[in-house]
Amino acid sequence: MKHLFTIAALLLFTLDSAGQKIDTVLIRKQNLELRRLRTGDSTYIIYFKKTAEGPAERMTLVKINVAPTVINGKKAFAITQQWDAGDAVAHTSYTLHDAEDFSTLRHEVWWRRNGFSAKFDFMTKQVAIEGAIDESIKSRIIKDFNDSFESYNLCWHSDLTIFPLFPYESGRTFKVNFYDPGASKAGEEVYVVTGGELLTGSSGEEIDCWVMERRDPSGNGYQRFWISKKTREVLKEADQFPTGFRYKMKIGISGER
Repeated sequence: MKHLFTIAALLLFTLDSAGQKIDTVLIRKQNLELRRLRTGDSTYIIYFKKTAEGPAERMTLVKINVAPTVINGKKAFAITQQWDAGDAVAHTSYTLHDAEDFSTLRHEVWWRRNGFSAKFDFMTKQVAIEGAIDESIKSRIIKDFNDSFESYNLCWHSDLTIFPLFPYESGRTFKVNFYDPGASKAGEEVYVVTGGELLTGSSGEEIDCWVMERRDPSGNGYQRFWISKKTREVLKEADQFPTGFRYKMKIGISGER
């Protein structure tokens, strides 16, 4: 009888382990919870630290607007971002997402540090780059863009808007094809819901959050996100790199318009 109990326990453990391994969601149109998309304004503060206990530095204010729109008769959502650092605009972007599957229809991006702007039209499969740019970099950007059409991708640049659409469950792993036009190749990224945690809001209320983590494939760091279970807003991000830490915090009010 003791052996039977042992065998039964092992079977249950095996089934439980298998269940955990199976709980992997490949993000596609059918499992994006688009009803959770939040339109309107949001504002984040980004800052860096050389050590976890060190002072905050290199602060950037990120203003994001999400609004419904129509392009060529197709319903879409437009995401506009402006990043302010110091006394100047450091970055702007404008991204159009298909309202049905949130795939990218258009992405326009400018970084002050790069010295050029780029427009990616996914409907006509064309790239336009303006400004001084090395030909090798230009060729790489165009090649990465052309290669991105080999699979369904979501725009990595819109991650703070996309993460609230995931179907969260504790212990669940998400595999998503992300592409940040002009900045990286399209590729699969893995995010794991490690559990839940309470954050404290500005008025002292406790906010129950999902905690989701992405590990750097090289093993040199991580990205960790806190997503409100109630509103699905990304409230906090904490990243570790070999050179230090980066944090993003959502501000309770959206700022001036």
